[in-house]
Amino acid sequence: MERLALIESPGPGGVPGPDDTPGWLCALLENTRVTDICINGTSAIFADSGDGMRKIPTGAVWDNDAMMRWTLARLSLAGKTWDARHPFADACIPPCHRLHAAFPPVSGPGMLLSLRRLPGLARNNSIVQNTSAERIARWGAGNGHYQALVEATIRGDSIIIAGSTGSGKTTLACDLLSEVPPEERIIALEDTQELSPVHPHFLSLASRPPNADGCGEITLRTLLRQTLRMRPDRIVLGECRGAEVLDLLQAINTGHRGAMATLHASSPRDALRRIELLCLIASGGSIPSALARELIASGIQWVAHIGRHGPARIIKELWQIAGREGDTILMRKV
Repeated sequence: MERLALIESPGPGGVPGPDDTPGWLCALLENTRVTDICINGTSAIFADSGDGMRKIPTGAVWDNDAMMRWTLARLSLAGKTWDARHPFADACIPPCHRLHAAFPPVSGPGMLLSLRRLPGLARNNSIVQNTSAERIARWGAGNGHYQALVEATIRGDSIIIAGSTGSGKTTLACDLLSEVPPEERIIALEDTQELSPVHPHFLSLASRPPNADGCGEITLRTLLRQTLRMRPDRIVLGECRGAEVLDLLQAINTGHRGAMATLHASSPRDALRRIELLCLIASGGSIPSALARELIASGIQWVAHIGRHGPARIIKELWQIAGREGDTILMRKV
């Protein structure tokens, strides 16, 4: 009954923004327990408040035209565009959500919207404090994994955070980056700007897809190369998925310590295999596997694998990279 009441009433104040947001969506966006909202066309709404996706009985209808107007308005406010040749779009929705939209005909007869609550951003026009005590409580102090990562972050070790979709990679990255000494300059490179640690000198650069004429693309690889001219103390890749991984490893191995990146992978060892594969693809075969592994072994010190345990997100495994022996990257489980 509590969930239904929260959905049927938008609550005091509503969500800051244009007035065309339906009341039931306002309620879901304001509910801090709701991490994900999936809207499948005009009839099915699902939300995850920590116990998996559940269908929401809103008792309301959101027609295609209204949904399209709402979505295009948010994309416009974020400086994003959509056209028939690019039927997908991403944008951040103030104060603390990321929007992904899939348009017909790729999405079928109706639009598909996915909204995710982002960690560390402003809520209700105030900044989330996200203190060290809150971060420790979120990740648990029992096995010492989070504290080990905090110490590694402060020390300037380079860290890979691996896990599946929705496992909490961005949340952990935000929490660790909040521990970076305040005199250091952090520059994050992202496709959609999601990271927002509590830090006085944090900057975020966003990639850009090509326009309808195929021009104007700005890739993560381009951003990384520009970042090297911006006096970064820490370089952060919001998500490793392409050639930018090789550039990041080369930057680390030429003195840019304390890097951090997230990666979709099912285990720490799988994360390293995926990084190696991305390096080989990026080089076009010009570097051998042995050199890619050397770059990984000398550049990365820690791999954290995170996931869900019931409603909680936990650090499932923490491995320290201990160098290389022959063609094998040596790892020690903490």
